[in-house]
Amino acid sequence: MHKNNSQQSSFSIIEVIVFASMLSIVLVAAVAYTVRLVFTMTHDRHKLLATHYVEEMHEWLNGERESDWEQFQNYSSTTGTTYCINDPLNLSRTLASLSTGLCGFTGVGTASTTNPLIFQRQLILLKDRAKTATKVTATVRVSWRDEGVLYSEEIVTVYSVWE
Repeated sequence: MHKNNSQQSSFSIIEVIVFASMLSIVLVAAVAYTVRLVFTMTHDRHKLLATHYVEEMHEWLNGERESDWEQFQNYSSTTGTTYCINDPLNLSRTLASLSTGLCGFTGVGTASTTNPLIFQRQLILLKDRAKTATKVTATVRVSWRDEGVLYSEEIVTVYSVWE
């Protein structure tokens, strides 16, 4: 006597649905992680550019202060004078060429693939005395928006007259 076992091993419809559901959850999680990773990388790149723009302005201000303290302190006020510096800086620029007031998020410099037009660079010069200042506080701030959130990088430096 010989028994004939001809059962076929297969998956039930429930097992297929459970497997497909689990696979879908894993794929959705992977896509969500990738999207978050891309956002983080973009934010970090924008932060790096903002830091560069802040440091560039800081170095330019050091040169302006060293070239003529009298002019440097004359372009500040006891309430703080705000300048918009969304244009590229170069050696021929002076404090006299800067425009006062707030500026929009139109970018610093010109548009390119590495320089998105989302930045706003401002300089606030605040002096300690109305007449001849002995100290000028300079706040350089670069702001930008990522996904509707406002971010900023800034440096605050106190300049004083050479003794």
